Parts: sequence; structure tokens; C-alpha cells
Amino acid sequence: MRKQGVAISGRFICGNTSALSNSTKVRIVDIDTGPDPDDTLDEKFVDATGAFKLNGYTRELTDIDPVLYVWTRCYSLEAPCHRKIKFLIPKKFIIGEEPKLNEWLDIGIINLQSTFEDEKRECIF
Repeated sequence: MRKQGVAISGRFICGNTSALSNSTKVRIVDIDTGPDPDDTLDEKFVDATGAFKLNGYTRELTDIDPVLYVWTRCYSLEAPCHRKIKFLIPKKFIIGEEPKLNEWLDIGIINLQSTFEDEKRECIF
């Protein structure tokens, strides 16, 4: 088994304001198949500016399949639960040790006002 992880940063906005820190949660997950449950590598709420930094690891025999999940209420306050958005993390950003500055995946600024492919609703908090 080898140590594998990802380090990702970015910022979420909702229209022309920052995504709300108390209702926008981000989580890195290694998607596993079969009976092995998915592994949460790191999770946080975004800060007051909508920014986040996640950095986490797991041990697996095969390459991990990391994704970034985002739960938000942006433009859906009247709807039940949170919007759940999934972003695939490219394999080239998988690391085996503490990330160096150039190994962080910076996704930039993403406006959550948009709709995203395979978006779902989930009540998690």
C-alpha cells in the first residue's frame, strides 16, 4: 500500500458575492469501488471570502480516484437541502508526500450561480 493524496485550493463565489462560509462545504474524497467505502481525505467550510485549501491522504494499492465535492445553498435557498456538485481531480495532481507549492491544484474562482453536470441535492448539515 502506498500513501497517495491531493492538495487543492480555490475560491467559490455566488453571483457577485463570496459563497457563504456557513453553508458552503468542500470535501476531497477518494472514490472506491466494490466493498471498500469511499475515503474522505479532507473537508472544511469555505472561509468568509469563499476560499478554501484542502490537503489529504490515504493508503491504497491502486491509484486513487480523487474528486472534490461542494455543497452549497447558492441560488437555492428556497429549495430543500444543499446543491451537491462534483469536480473530478486529474490524476496528474496525485501526490505521495506533503505537497510542494507547485503541486497544489488551484481551481481558481468558480461561480456557483451556474448549474453543473450531474448536480444533485443532499441534506448533509
